[in-house]
Amino acid sequence: MLDNIAKNPDLTQSASMALPVRHNVPPLPHSVQEHLGRLLRADYYERSDKPRYLGDPALPLEFDPYLYRLEQKERTLRIMRVREQGTQAVAEALAGFTC
Repeated sequence: MLDNIAKNPDLTQSASMALPVRHNVPPLPHSVQEHLGRLLRADYYERSDKPRYLGDPALPLEFDPYLYRLEQKERTLRIMRVREQGTQAVAEALAGFTC
């Protein structure tokens, strides 16, 4: 087909019939772009993986082992912090008792 176009000058477009040069100016008004963006985001959200419980972000299952380890580290740090604060509170309470 390209050979036919190259051989037949009537099928080629002249410079005046060429497509206009596109600029960086958006062809749609801003309000229309915003509306379409909201529709696309809503559709993407509806089609994405659903969370396991309310408030849980829909993350790929590949993240589960990493998130579990992170949760364990945070839990360990919290337990250590509570233990230190409890020990300090008991020491301060016992310091108030003098025999």
